[in-house]
Amino acid sequence: MNSFKKLKGNRPENLALLLAILWLLVITVLRFTLPGAPLKEARLKIGFLPITCHLLLPVAMERLGFFKKHVLPVKFTSWPDMIESVKGGELDAALILAPIAISMMDQGVPVEIALLGHRNGTGLVVSSKRPISQVREFEGKTVAIPIRYSTQNLALLSLLEKNHVDIHRVKRVELPPPDMPSALASGAIDGYIVGEPYATQARLLEVGKILRNISSIWPGFISSVLIIRKDALKKNQKQMDCLIKGLYLQGQWIEHNRKLAADMGARFFGLSKKLIETVLLSRQVSYKNILPRKEEFQDIGRKMVKYGLLKRVPKIGTYEKWH
Repeated sequence: MNSFKKLKGNRPENLALLLAILWLLVITVLRFTLPGAPLKEARLKIGFLPITCHLLLPVAMERLGFFKKHVLPVKFTSWPDMIESVKGGELDAALILAPIAISMMDQGVPVEIALLGHRNGTGLVVSSKRPISQVREFEGKTVAIPIRYSTQNLALLSLLEKNHVDIHRVKRVELPPPDMPSALASGAIDGYIVGEPYATQARLLEVGKILRNISSIWPGFISSVLIIRKDALKKNQKQMDCLIKGLYLQGQWIEHNRKLAADMGARFFGLSKKLIETVLLSRQVSYKNILPRKEEFQDIGRKMVKYGLLKRVPKIGTYEKWH
């Protein structure tokens, strides 16, 4: 109080200082009490894995000022951890496998599909030590998949059935994609089906070869999709629309700048530039036609029902207002 009284003189400088202190107090109180006035603007949290169908994110983070200011990437190394973060509301958006997104909708998780990560970009890999030359030779073997709720798993099951292989006589094990090449090299598995760059990595390490590219099994194949939480959309629609549109436009840019995109992705993912560049320049991945089509997800849903991953195809929500 004594120091406050000292300011109450007739001198102009004391009065100006007192007014400045009072103004700062008012502003501080208002920022803490008024709704919608946080001290620091929130950033949209988006989950990803270091795979090429999530390459839109690192390119956007490097090229777009909006992403640098308003987007916070959250790296995951396994799908189950990302699933829990989406369900728990810890993420606003995520690049996640299409069957996982459909399963979430079936469970009532408030998410919608806004974009595809890319098309194709998956390979069926076999060991170089114990080479398998035909699909029917998988009977009695162990094959790794990213997770049961993946289009890679659905593609493998469809391929086995098409080649008259009893799917119950092929052991499928779930492994995080980065662990697959080393598991193949150690002999723990006989093959795996996975999104890039981990199919090409086995070939570059000379521990495996790509028996079939996904385009020959499932043309226009969809692996990951961008999902957004409806509550985050309602709270920050303008920012969310900018996020989706920004990612979409990077797909067009990557198609014409594959070497530069590979460099950006390698730095962001912490992977070899040669590895990412080999994948992109092979053109086994496509960033064209990445807008969501409900009929394609209905088809994925029907396959999930066929192989016991769903009881019925749920209502599949896609977000298209940003177009």
